Amino acid sequence: MKILVSLSVAGLLLLASCGGKGKDAASMSYSQEDANEVIAYYNITVDLMKKLVTTDDISKTLAYMKKDGKGFVIAPIVNRSYFQAKDTTALLNPGNCFPDAVRDSLKMLCLAYMDASNKVYANYEEYCQYIKAEDYKDDKYAKGREIAADQEEQGKRIQELRTQIYALVTPYADKAEEATLKDNPLKDHIMAGKALISSLEAVLEGYDSDVAKERMQSLYDAVNTQKEAASKVEKLKDYSSEMMSYEDMVNDTDKFLGELRKLLRNGKFTESGYKELLYNYNHVIDDYNRFIN
Repeated sequence: MKILVSLSVAGLLLLASCGGKGKDAASMSYSQEDANEVIAYYNITVDLMKKLVTTDDISKTLAYMKKDGKGFVIAPIVNRSYFQAKDTTALLNPGNCFPDAVRDSLKMLCLAYMDASNKVYANYEEYCQYIKAEDYKDDKYAKGREIAADQEEQGKRIQELRTQIYALVTPYADKAEEATLKDNPLKDHIMAGKALISSLEAVLEGYDSDVAKERMQSLYDAVNTQKEAASKVEKLKDYSSEMMSYEDMVNDTDKFLGELRKLLRNGKFTESGYKELLYNYNHVIDDYNRFIN
């Protein structure tokens, strides 16, 4: 099943032949082995996209660049997560358990995502060198504004690519997970929990100080819909421990929604607000992982 933690990709054989290949996710028929391969690739995708670049790094470096040295400005610290070459190799090799067109699109989109992620950090390094050399005194921040404009463009590009990649890979991962959960009595709970967490992640991905209030309201509504659906899944008496963790997950989602309501009410989406949402999101993840384990 799709576990929401960082996963090692060592030893994964993503180039094996895969049976039951159709044209879309609904037409796929996965064996247990093939389903595990698809889910492994999904987990790699989720893990690497977060490691390659963070929304926080994009936001704070762009905010720094846009100040043009006005006021007392300190360059933000960025800590790019560590990843290995074999991780990115796995990301660029979806394997044969996807239709050819989907596999080719994933390769293209993931490569573009890697390029954009690298550009974000290269832009920041270039800007810092520009400030350190005091070249802004010669061109009145002209080059600095060019770098900032490109940084903003890369941020938008990354968001678009991330959305496209998830839209491509998620239906196949869902289909694969159905195969792995075929005889699992907790199947409905697991799928509901997964959908709920995806809606929370959409909020965090879309969060920005400049985001439209209507957009955040739409994301709030999506989380609330998934939370209501998750709360209606029948509780199983023979799985009291799992049901307790499942209920904790729903309750912690309520706390996430409560924080988001405060932000919507104020109409301001601040860095501290993001941290509160992230804090509650991490509690939901802990609940989910405790539930499935």
